[in-house]
Amino acid sequence: MGLNNLSENVEGLNKSTQEFLENNYEYYKLSIFKKITKGSTSLIYFMIIGSLLFGALLLLTFALALYIGSLLDNLALGFLIVGGFYILIAAIAYFGFRKTIERVVLIRASKDFFDND
Repeated sequence: MGLNNLSENVEGLNKSTQEFLENNYEYYKLSIFKKITKGSTSLIYFMIIGSLLFGALLLLTFALALYIGSLLDNLALGFLIVGGFYILIAAIAYFGFRKTIERVVLIRASKDFFDND
């Protein structure tokens, strides 16, 4: 009787382990799906908003360059001033805020990736 009971316990343990592994696999599969979907949605949202803002900024830049050029009676100089302004802003952002931007992106990405709900 003891050997039969031990055999049943081992069989039950085997079934429980197999069920646990299957459930664990399904959980991680759903978790990865959720994270990929959330990342894809964020990327698409960022691309849509970014392209709209880029278009608006492009039009505003042309308007500003034309306005400055008409004030100086030299359109090329207006475009040069606006272009120089953007180069200055890019240099300030790269050298002044690079580490801060990296830190913010890392914190947000890790919160999204390691979020367990």
